[in-house]
Amino acid sequence: MRNLILTTLSLVLFLSAGLAQVDTEGLSGKKAYKKASRELNAFNLDQTNSGDKLLEAQQYIDYAIKQEDIKDEPDLWVTMGDVYNAFGAYNQGQKVLNPDFQDVEPNGGMIAFQAYKKALELDEGNKDALDGLTQSIGSISNTGLNLYEAGDFQGAFNAFRSVLDIHDLLKENGADSPLDVPEEYDNQLYITGMAALSAGENATSKSYMSQLYEKEYDKPAVYDAMYKLTVDEDIEEAEAILTKAREKYPDDVGLLFSEINHYLRLEKVEVLEEKLLAAIEQEPENPSLYSTLGNVYDKLYQNSFKEGDTESADEYFESAKKYYAEAIELKPDYTDAIYSVGALYYNKAAIVTEEMNALADDYSKEGTEKFNQKKEEVASLFNEALPYFKQVEQLDPSDRNTLIALKEIYARENNLEMSNEFRDRLAKVEAGETINKSYFQD
Repeated sequence: MRNLILTTLSLVLFLSAGLAQVDTEGLSGKKAYKKASRELNAFNLDQTNSGDKLLEAQQYIDYAIKQEDIKDEPDLWVTMGDVYNAFGAYNQGQKVLNPDFQDVEPNGGMIAFQAYKKALELDEGNKDALDGLTQSIGSISNTGLNLYEAGDFQGAFNAFRSVLDIHDLLKENGADSPLDVPEEYDNQLYITGMAALSAGENATSKSYMSQLYEKEYDKPAVYDAMYKLTVDEDIEEAEAILTKAREKYPDDVGLLFSEINHYLRLEKVEVLEEKLLAAIEQEPENPSLYSTLGNVYDKLYQNSFKEGDTESADEYFESAKKYYAEAIELKPDYTDAIYSVGALYYNKAAIVTEEMNALADDYSKEGTEKFNQKKEEVASLFNEALPYFKQVEQLDPSDRNTLIALKEIYARENNLEMSNEFRDRLAKVEAGETINKSYFQD
Protein backbone atom coordinates (compact mmCIF):
# COMPACT_ATOMS: atom_id res chain seq x y z
CA MET A 1 0.00 0.00 0.00
CA ARG A 2 2.90 2.32 0.86
CA ASN A 3 4.45 1.79 -2.57
CA LEU A 4 1.11 2.48 -4.28
CA ILE A 5 0.66 5.75 -2.39
CA LEU A 6 4.19 6.84 -3.22
CA THR A 7 3.74 5.91 -6.87
CA THR A 8 0.51 7.86 -7.09
CA LEU A 9 2.00 10.86 -5.34
CA SER A 10 4.98 10.80 -7.68
CA LEU A 11 2.64 10.73 -10.66
CA VAL A 12 0.63 13.69 -9.40
CA LEU A 13 3.80 15.67 -8.75
CA PHE A 14 5.12 14.69 -12.17
CA LEU A 15 1.97 15.83 -13.93
CA SER A 16 1.74 19.06 -11.96
CA ALA A 17 5.32 19.87 -12.88
CA GLY A 18 4.57 19.42 -16.56
CA LEU A 19 5.44 16.72 -19.08
CA ALA A 20 8.42 17.01 -21.39
CA GLN A 21 7.43 17.71 -24.98
CA VAL A 22 7.25 14.70 -27.29
CA ASP A 23 9.42 14.82 -30.39
CA THR A 24 7.25 15.55 -33.43
CA GLU A 25 9.96 16.99 -35.67
CA GLY A 26 9.54 15.64 -39.19
CA LEU A 27 6.64 13.47 -38.10
CA SER A 28 3.78 13.04 -40.55
CA GLY A 29 0.21 13.49 -39.39
CA LYS A 30 -0.52 9.79 -39.89
CA LYS A 31 2.45 8.70 -37.77
CA ALA A 32 1.56 11.19 -35.04
CA TYR A 33 -2.01 9.87 -35.13
CA LYS A 34 -0.75 6.29 -34.69
CA LYS A 35 1.46 7.32 -31.79
CA ALA A 36 -1.48 9.11 -30.16
CA SER A 37 -3.62 5.98 -30.54
CA ARG A 38 -0.88 3.81 -29.05
CA GLU A 39 -0.37 6.07 -26.04
CA LEU A 40 -4.13 6.30 -25.50
CA ASN A 41 -4.39 2.50 -25.52
CA ALA A 42 -1.56 2.32 -22.99
CA PHE A 43 -3.40 4.76 -20.76
CA ASN A 44 -6.63 2.77 -20.99
CA LEU A 45 -4.82 -0.34 -19.71
CA ASP A 46 -3.96 1.42 -16.43
CA GLN A 47 -5.89 4.68 -16.05
CA THR A 48 -4.72 5.30 -12.48
CA ASN A 49 -0.96 5.21 -13.06
CA SER A 50 -0.61 6.12 -16.74
CA GLY A 51 -1.42 9.79 -16.78
CA ASP A 52 1.87 10.45 -18.58
CA LYS A 53 0.67 8.29 -21.48
CA LEU A 54 -2.51 10.33 -21.78
CA LEU A 55 -0.57 13.60 -21.85
CA GLU A 56 1.71 12.20 -24.55
CA ALA A 57 -1.34 11.12 -26.55
CA GLN A 58 -2.69 14.66 -26.20
CA GLN A 59 0.49 16.18 -27.63
CA TYR A 60 0.58 13.79 -30.57
CA ILE A 61 -3.07 14.30 -31.46
CA ASP A 62 -2.84 18.09 -31.15
CA TYR A 63 0.04 17.94 -33.64
CA ALA A 64 -1.68 15.49 -35.99
CA ILE A 65 -4.87 17.55 -36.51
CA LYS A 66 -2.77 20.35 -38.02
CA GLN A 67 -1.13 18.17 -40.65
CA GLU A 68 -2.41 18.23 -44.23
CA ASP A 69 -1.93 14.50 -44.85
CA ILE A 70 -4.57 13.46 -42.29
CA LYS A 71 -6.56 16.48 -41.02
CA ASP A 72 -9.64 15.48 -43.04
CA GLU A 73 -9.78 11.91 -41.74
CA PRO A 74 -12.81 11.37 -39.44
CA ASP A 75 -10.99 8.70 -37.41
CA LEU A 76 -8.36 11.29 -36.46
CA TRP A 77 -11.04 13.53 -34.94
CA VAL A 78 -12.69 10.60 -33.19
CA THR A 79 -9.36 9.76 -31.58
CA MET A 80 -8.89 13.37 -30.55
CA GLY A 81 -12.31 13.21 -28.90
CA ASP A 82 -11.35 9.96 -27.18
CA VAL A 83 -8.10 11.48 -25.87
CA TYR A 84 -9.80 14.52 -24.40
CA ASN A 85 -12.72 12.48 -23.10
CA ALA A 86 -10.22 10.32 -21.22
CA PHE A 87 -9.19 13.24 -19.01
CA GLY A 88 -12.57 13.02 -17.29
CA ALA A 89 -11.97 9.37 -16.32
CA TYR A 90 -8.40 10.14 -15.25
CA ASN A 91 -9.42 13.07 -13.04
CA GLN A 92 -12.19 11.07 -11.38
CA GLY A 93 -9.80 8.22 -10.63
CA GLN A 94 -7.22 10.53 -9.11
CA LYS A 95 -9.80 12.19 -6.87
CA VAL A 96 -10.69 8.82 -5.39
CA LEU A 97 -7.07 8.58 -4.20
CA ASN A 98 -6.68 12.27 -3.39
CA PRO A 99 -9.79 14.46 -2.91
CA ASP A 100 -7.61 17.59 -3.28
CA PHE A 101 -6.37 16.56 -6.71
CA GLN A 102 -6.59 19.40 -9.24
CA ASP A 103 -8.15 18.42 -12.57
CA VAL A 104 -5.87 18.05 -15.56
CA GLU A 105 -7.46 19.52 -18.71
CA PRO A 106 -10.77 20.29 -16.94
CA ASN A 107 -12.39 21.32 -20.23
CA GLY A 108 -11.51 18.04 -21.89
CA GLY A 109 -15.15 17.08 -22.42
CA MET A 110 -15.88 20.34 -24.22
CA ILE A 111 -12.90 19.85 -26.53
CA ALA A 112 -13.93 16.26 -27.13
CA PHE A 113 -17.41 17.45 -28.14
CA GLN A 114 -15.96 19.71 -30.83
CA ALA A 115 -13.70 16.91 -32.09
CA TYR A 116 -16.58 14.43 -32.40
CA LYS A 117 -18.66 17.11 -34.06
CA LYS A 118 -15.91 17.60 -36.65
CA ALA A 119 -15.79 13.83 -37.25
CA LEU A 120 -19.53 13.83 -37.96
CA GLU A 121 -19.12 16.71 -40.40
CA LEU A 122 -16.60 14.57 -42.29
CA ASP A 123 -18.53 11.32 -41.93
CA GLU A 124 -22.23 11.69 -41.17
CA GLY A 125 -23.50 9.03 -38.77
CA ASN A 126 -20.00 7.91 -37.68
CA LYS A 127 -20.81 5.43 -34.90
CA ASP A 128 -17.58 5.94 -32.95
CA ALA A 129 -18.15 9.69 -32.91
CA LEU A 130 -21.73 9.23 -31.74
CA ASP A 131 -20.60 6.86 -28.98
CA GLY A 132 -17.94 9.36 -27.93
CA LEU A 133 -20.49 12.17 -27.80
CA THR A 134 -22.67 10.10 -25.49
CA GLN A 135 -19.71 9.45 -23.19
CA SER A 136 -18.69 13.12 -23.15
CA ILE A 137 -21.99 14.23 -21.61
CA GLY A 138 -20.97 13.09 -18.11
CA SER A 139 -17.64 14.88 -18.25
CA ILE A 140 -19.16 18.11 -19.55
CA SER A 141 -21.91 18.01 -16.92
CA ASN A 142 -19.30 17.65 -14.16
CA THR A 143 -17.36 20.56 -15.62
CA GLY A 144 -20.50 22.69 -15.59
CA LEU A 145 -21.29 21.82 -11.98
CA ASN A 146 -17.74 22.60 -10.87
CA LEU A 147 -17.80 25.95 -12.67
CA TYR A 148 -21.19 26.85 -11.21
CA GLU A 149 -20.02 26.06 -7.67
CA ALA A 150 -16.92 28.20 -8.31
CA GLY A 151 -19.10 31.14 -9.36
CA ASP A 152 -18.18 30.97 -13.07
CA PHE A 153 -21.79 31.09 -14.25
CA GLN A 154 -20.95 31.89 -17.87
CA GLY A 155 -18.63 28.90 -18.07
CA ALA A 156 -21.23 26.69 -16.41
CA PHE A 157 -23.89 27.87 -18.85
CA ASN A 158 -21.63 27.13 -21.82
CA ALA A 159 -21.03 23.59 -20.52
CA PHE A 160 -24.69 22.86 -19.77
CA ARG A 161 -25.78 24.25 -23.13
CA SER A 162 -23.25 21.98 -24.83
CA VAL A 163 -25.00 18.95 -23.31
CA LEU A 164 -28.25 20.06 -24.95
CA ASP A 165 -26.37 20.61 -28.23
CA ILE A 166 -24.95 17.10 -28.01
CA HIS A 167 -28.44 15.71 -27.49
CA ASP A 168 -29.65 17.52 -30.61
CA LEU A 169 -26.66 16.25 -32.59
CA LEU A 170 -27.29 12.67 -31.51
CA LYS A 171 -30.94 12.90 -32.53
CA GLU A 172 -30.02 14.42 -35.91
CA ASN A 173 -27.88 11.33 -36.53
CA GLY A 174 -30.54 8.88 -35.38
CA ALA A 175 -28.71 7.90 -32.19
CA ASP A 176 -29.95 7.34 -28.67
CA SER A 177 -29.26 10.03 -26.09
CA PRO A 178 -29.16 9.98 -22.28
CA LEU A 179 -31.61 12.88 -22.49
CA ASP A 180 -34.23 10.79 -24.30
CA VAL A 181 -35.76 10.28 -20.86
CA PRO A 182 -38.12 13.28 -20.49
CA GLU A 183 -37.17 13.85 -16.84
CA GLU A 184 -33.48 13.97 -17.77
CA TYR A 185 -34.09 16.39 -20.63
CA ASP A 186 -36.21 18.69 -18.47
CA ASN A 187 -33.59 18.67 -15.73
CA GLN A 188 -30.95 19.67 -18.27
CA LEU A 189 -33.17 22.51 -19.49
CA TYR A 190 -33.57 23.57 -15.88
CA ILE A 191 -29.90 23.69 -14.89
CA THR A 192 -28.98 25.35 -18.20
CA GLY A 193 -31.67 28.00 -17.77
CA MET A 194 -30.64 28.69 -14.18
CA ALA A 195 -26.97 29.02 -15.16
CA ALA A 196 -27.93 31.39 -17.98
CA LEU A 197 -29.94 33.50 -15.55
CA SER A 198 -27.02 33.67 -13.11
CA ALA A 199 -24.72 34.63 -15.99
CA GLY A 200 -27.00 37.50 -17.04
CA GLU A 201 -28.03 35.75 -20.26
CA ASN A 202 -31.66 36.67 -19.64
CA ALA A 203 -33.10 36.17 -23.11
CA THR A 204 -31.45 32.76 -23.43
CA SER A 205 -32.54 31.77 -19.94
CA LYS A 206 -36.12 32.67 -20.77
CA SER A 207 -36.05 30.46 -23.87
CA TYR A 208 -35.32 27.48 -21.61
CA MET A 209 -37.47 28.47 -18.65
CA SER A 210 -40.53 29.20 -20.77
CA GLN A 211 -40.47 25.59 -22.04
CA LEU A 212 -40.49 24.33 -18.47
CA TYR A 213 -43.12 26.86 -17.41
CA GLU A 214 -45.45 25.67 -20.18
CA LYS A 215 -44.94 22.10 -18.97
CA GLU A 216 -45.67 23.21 -15.38
CA TYR A 217 -42.32 21.77 -14.36
CA ASP A 218 -42.47 21.06 -10.66
CA LYS A 219 -39.78 23.42 -9.29
CA PRO A 220 -40.58 26.78 -7.67
CA ALA A 221 -37.37 28.27 -9.10
CA VAL A 222 -38.81 27.97 -12.64
CA TYR A 223 -41.73 30.21 -11.73
CA ASP A 224 -39.48 32.60 -9.82
CA ALA A 225 -37.13 32.83 -12.80
CA MET A 226 -40.01 33.43 -15.21
CA TYR A 227 -41.27 36.23 -12.98
CA LYS A 228 -37.83 37.88 -12.85
CA LEU A 229 -37.37 37.48 -16.61
CA THR A 230 -40.77 39.04 -17.35
CA VAL A 231 -41.20 41.83 -14.80
CA ASP A 232 -39.24 44.48 -16.73
CA GLU A 233 -41.13 43.71 -19.94
CA ASP A 234 -44.71 43.24 -18.72
CA ILE A 235 -45.39 43.82 -15.04
CA GLU A 236 -48.98 42.59 -15.25
CA GLU A 237 -47.93 39.30 -16.83
CA ALA A 238 -45.15 38.99 -14.25
CA GLU A 239 -47.66 39.47 -11.44
CA ALA A 240 -49.88 36.78 -12.94
CA ILE A 241 -46.91 34.39 -13.01
CA LEU A 242 -46.13 35.23 -9.41
CA THR A 243 -49.72 34.75 -8.30
CA LYS A 244 -49.87 31.35 -10.01
CA ALA A 245 -46.58 30.38 -8.39
CA ARG A 246 -47.69 31.38 -4.90
CA GLU A 247 -50.89 29.38 -5.30
CA LYS A 248 -48.88 26.35 -6.42
CA TYR A 249 -46.12 26.72 -3.81
CA PRO A 250 -47.60 28.67 -0.87
CA ASP A 251 -44.78 27.69 1.50
CA ASP A 252 -41.82 28.51 -0.74
CA VAL A 253 -39.75 31.25 0.89
CA GLY A 254 -38.00 32.29 -2.33
CA LEU A 255 -41.30 33.03 -4.04
CA LEU A 256 -42.53 34.84 -0.96
CA PHE A 257 -39.53 37.16 -1.09
CA SER A 258 -40.07 37.77 -4.79
CA GLU A 259 -43.66 38.67 -3.99
CA ILE A 260 -42.55 41.08 -1.27
CA ASN A 261 -40.07 42.75 -3.62
CA HIS A 262 -42.78 42.96 -6.28
CA TYR A 263 -45.16 44.84 -4.03
CA LEU A 264 -42.34 47.00 -2.73
CA ARG A 265 -41.68 47.97 -6.32
CA LEU A 266 -45.34 48.89 -6.78
CA GLU A 267 -45.49 50.55 -3.33
CA LYS A 268 -48.59 48.54 -2.44
CA VAL A 269 -48.00 48.90 1.26
CA GLU A 270 -51.30 47.38 2.39
CA VAL A 271 -50.52 44.16 0.51
CA LEU A 272 -46.96 44.19 1.80
CA GLU A 273 -48.07 44.24 5.42
CA GLU A 274 -49.81 40.89 4.98
CA LYS A 275 -46.94 39.35 2.98
CA LEU A 276 -44.26 40.45 5.42
CA LEU A 277 -46.11 39.18 8.45
CA ALA A 278 -46.39 35.81 6.70
CA ALA A 279 -42.67 35.90 5.89
CA ILE A 280 -41.76 36.63 9.50
CA GLU A 281 -43.71 33.56 10.57
CA GLN A 282 -41.51 31.49 8.24
CA GLU A 283 -38.22 33.24 9.05
CA PRO A 284 -38.50 34.75 12.52
CA GLU A 285 -34.73 35.28 12.79
CA ASN A 286 -34.40 37.37 9.62
CA PRO A 287 -33.79 41.02 10.65
CA SER A 288 -34.36 42.41 7.14
CA LEU A 289 -37.99 41.27 7.25
CA TYR A 290 -38.65 43.22 10.45
CA SER A 291 -36.88 46.28 9.06
CA THR A 292 -38.85 46.11 5.80
CA LEU A 293 -42.09 45.76 7.73
CA GLY A 294 -41.03 48.79 9.76
CA ASN A 295 -40.65 50.66 6.45
CA VAL A 296 -44.15 49.60 5.45
CA TYR A 297 -45.66 50.91 8.67
CA ASP A 298 -43.59 54.07 8.31
CA LYS A 299 -45.15 54.62 4.88
CA LEU A 300 -48.63 53.88 6.23
CA TYR A 301 -48.00 56.36 9.03
CA GLN A 302 -47.10 59.11 6.57
CA ASN A 303 -50.11 58.36 4.34
CA SER A 304 -52.53 58.37 7.28
CA PHE A 305 -51.11 61.61 8.62
CA LYS A 306 -51.53 63.33 5.24
CA GLU A 307 -55.12 62.11 5.12
CA GLY A 308 -55.78 63.58 8.58
CA ASP A 309 -56.28 60.20 10.25
CA THR A 310 -54.11 60.96 13.27
CA GLU A 311 -55.31 57.98 15.29
CA SER A 312 -54.23 55.48 12.62
CA ALA A 313 -51.06 57.50 12.04
CA ASP A 314 -50.05 57.16 15.68
CA GLU A 315 -50.70 53.41 15.62
CA TYR A 316 -48.60 52.97 12.47
CA PHE A 317 -45.82 55.10 13.96
CA GLU A 318 -45.61 52.84 17.01
CA SER A 319 -45.73 49.72 14.83
CA ALA A 320 -42.88 51.02 12.67
CA LYS A 321 -40.79 51.75 15.75
CA LYS A 322 -41.59 48.31 17.17
CA TYR A 323 -40.43 46.39 14.09
CA TYR A 324 -37.30 48.49 13.65
CA ALA A 325 -36.45 47.72 17.28
CA GLU A 326 -36.95 43.99 16.70
CA ALA A 327 -34.64 44.13 13.67
CA ILE A 328 -31.98 45.87 15.77
CA GLU A 329 -32.40 43.33 18.57
CA LEU A 330 -31.65 40.56 16.09
CA LYS A 331 -28.74 42.49 14.53
CA PRO A 332 -27.37 45.26 16.79
CA ASP A 333 -25.18 46.77 14.04
CA TYR A 334 -27.97 46.82 11.44
CA THR A 335 -27.43 50.35 10.14
CA ASP A 336 -30.48 50.35 7.86
CA ALA A 337 -32.81 49.70 10.78
CA ILE A 338 -30.99 52.06 13.14
CA TYR A 339 -31.07 54.84 10.56
CA SER A 340 -34.77 54.14 9.92
CA VAL A 341 -35.66 54.77 13.57
CA GLY A 342 -33.83 58.08 13.45
CA ALA A 343 -35.55 58.94 10.18
CA LEU A 344 -38.92 58.01 11.68
CA TYR A 345 -38.51 60.63 14.41
CA TYR A 346 -36.84 63.09 12.03
CA ASN A 347 -39.66 62.92 9.47
CA LYS A 348 -42.27 63.28 12.19
CA ALA A 349 -40.42 66.34 13.43
CA ALA A 350 -40.55 67.77 9.89
CA ILE A 351 -44.33 67.21 9.77
CA VAL A 352 -44.82 68.87 13.15
CA THR A 353 -42.57 71.73 11.96
CA GLU A 354 -45.04 72.39 9.15
CA GLU A 355 -47.87 72.52 11.69
CA MET A 356 -45.81 74.88 13.83
CA ASN A 357 -45.09 77.18 10.89
CA ALA A 358 -48.79 77.33 10.10
CA LEU A 359 -49.31 78.89 13.55
CA ALA A 360 -46.54 81.46 13.18
CA ASP A 361 -48.89 84.25 12.11
CA ASP A 362 -51.37 83.63 14.91
CA TYR A 363 -50.34 86.12 17.60
CA SER A 364 -53.25 85.37 19.90
CA LYS A 365 -52.53 83.93 23.33
CA GLU A 366 -53.99 80.59 22.28
CA GLY A 367 -52.10 80.64 19.00
CA THR A 368 -48.83 81.45 20.75
CA GLU A 369 -49.33 78.61 23.23
CA LYS A 370 -49.98 76.14 20.42
CA PHE A 371 -46.91 77.42 18.55
CA ASN A 372 -44.71 76.95 21.61
CA GLN A 373 -46.13 73.46 22.21
CA LYS A 374 -45.32 72.47 18.63
CA LYS A 375 -41.87 73.98 18.97
CA GLU A 376 -41.18 71.88 22.05
CA GLU A 377 -42.51 68.80 20.29
CA VAL A 378 -40.21 69.41 17.31
CA ALA A 379 -37.19 69.79 19.59
CA SER A 380 -38.15 66.61 21.46
CA LEU A 381 -38.51 64.60 18.23
CA PHE A 382 -35.12 65.76 16.92
CA ASN A 383 -33.59 64.83 20.26
CA GLU A 384 -35.15 61.38 19.93
CA ALA A 385 -33.69 61.02 16.42
CA LEU A 386 -30.18 62.24 17.26
CA PRO A 387 -28.81 59.14 19.13
CA TYR A 388 -29.76 56.86 16.24
CA PHE A 389 -27.98 59.01 13.66
CA LYS A 390 -24.93 59.21 15.94
CA GLN A 391 -24.92 55.42 16.20
CA VAL A 392 -25.08 55.03 12.41
CA GLU A 393 -22.26 57.55 12.01
CA GLN A 394 -20.14 55.44 14.36
CA LEU A 395 -20.80 52.34 12.25
CA ASP A 396 -20.58 54.05 8.85
CA PRO A 397 -18.92 57.49 8.96
CA SER A 398 -19.40 58.02 5.22
CA ASP A 399 -23.16 57.51 5.10
CA ARG A 400 -24.42 60.54 3.20
CA ASN A 401 -27.99 60.60 4.53
CA THR A 402 -26.79 60.35 8.12
CA LEU A 403 -24.40 63.27 7.63
CA ILE A 404 -27.23 65.37 6.19
CA ALA A 405 -29.47 64.55 9.16
CA LEU A 406 -26.75 65.39 11.71
CA LYS A 407 -25.93 68.65 9.97
CA GLU A 408 -29.61 69.70 9.99
CA ILE A 409 -30.35 68.66 13.58
CA TYR A 410 -27.36 70.57 14.95
CA ALA A 411 -28.27 73.59 12.83
CA ARG A 412 -31.78 73.57 14.35
CA GLU A 413 -30.18 73.46 17.79
CA ASN A 414 -28.08 76.49 16.81
CA ASN A 415 -24.96 74.39 17.38
CA LEU A 416 -23.10 75.84 14.40
CA GLU A 417 -19.77 74.24 15.29
CA MET A 418 -21.22 70.74 15.09
CA SER A 419 -23.39 71.58 12.09
CA ASN A 420 -20.34 72.88 10.21
CA GLU A 421 -18.37 69.77 11.17
CA PHE A 422 -20.91 67.53 9.46
CA ARG A 423 -21.35 69.97 6.59
CA ASP A 424 -17.61 69.61 5.88
CA ARG A 425 -17.75 65.83 6.18
CA LEU A 426 -20.72 65.76 3.83
CA ALA A 427 -18.81 67.85 1.29
CA LYS A 428 -15.93 65.34 1.36
CA VAL A 429 -18.28 62.39 0.80
CA GLU A 430 -20.02 64.16 -2.06
CA ALA A 431 -16.60 64.84 -3.59
CA GLY A 432 -15.95 61.11 -3.63
CA GLU A 433 -13.90 60.74 -0.47
CA THR A 434 -14.38 58.00 2.10
CA ILE A 435 -14.39 58.95 5.78
CA ASN A 436 -12.94 56.13 7.82
CA LYS A 437 -12.97 57.60 11.33
CA SER A 438 -16.23 58.38 13.08
CA TYR A 439 -16.61 61.74 14.80
CA PHE A 440 -18.37 59.97 17.68
CA GLN A 441 -15.86 57.14 17.85
CA ASP A 442 -15.22 56.05 21.41
